[in-house]
Amino acid sequence: MLRQPISKALSVTRKNGVIEFQEDFKRYLSEDRNLKDGSIYNYLTYIREAPKQLNFIVSPQTVTKATVGGIIQKLKDLGIDWSNTQSALRAYADYVEKYHCNALYPDELTAFNEGTSVRVSVNVYERSRKARALCIQYYGAICNVCGMDFESTYGDIGKGFIHVHHITPLASIGVSYELDPINDLVPVCPNCHAMLHKKEPPYLVGELKASIKSGT
Repeated sequence: MLRQPISKALSVTRKNGVIEFQEDFKRYLSEDRNLKDGSIYNYLTYIREAPKQLNFIVSPQTVTKATVGGIIQKLKDLGIDWSNTQSALRAYADYVEKYHCNALYPDELTAFNEGTSVRVSVNVYERSRKARALCIQYYGAICNVCGMDFESTYGDIGKGFIHVHHITPLASIGVSYELDPINDLVPVCPNCHAMLHKKEPPYLVGELKASIKSGT
């Protein structure tokens, strides 16, 4: 699902403060931010204020670093206390950037026990943060096709940023199997990831590398 501009995102049916990936977000607040249960409860309370007032669902498509400012401005325009909600939304946007930055590519949505699909607008699979982390830990956050290193190019803001490509498309498997983060996943930059998916089934990493070297 493509990321929606905030004007479109606010047009969906009222859901009374729904937060997509709520349990995963809670784990992020606990494990990545070291927040205690009371603080996590407060974050969830504050973050629900925005969709309650503005009629949208909190999701990786609606709450990103690019959209938080627009959401807060709308709350300001309504005269609603927004300071705590802003902190909570920014935390969700950080979570989205870290774990959902590749939602455009269904093969990014992986789990250690894979194969069970659900129909949304495409077949998607539960994301496994551990599998992604192990893949990047092994290979490094460097594109395995072109060698792009976002930290070297952009400094601190690029540190750790990379897509993870699933070598065998999940939709073509269709049965449960054990994912090997080293042999089944490979880090690639967004450009090379898009090029890998220019055909179905995707190009092999070696094929795309050869294309770069030959200039064809």
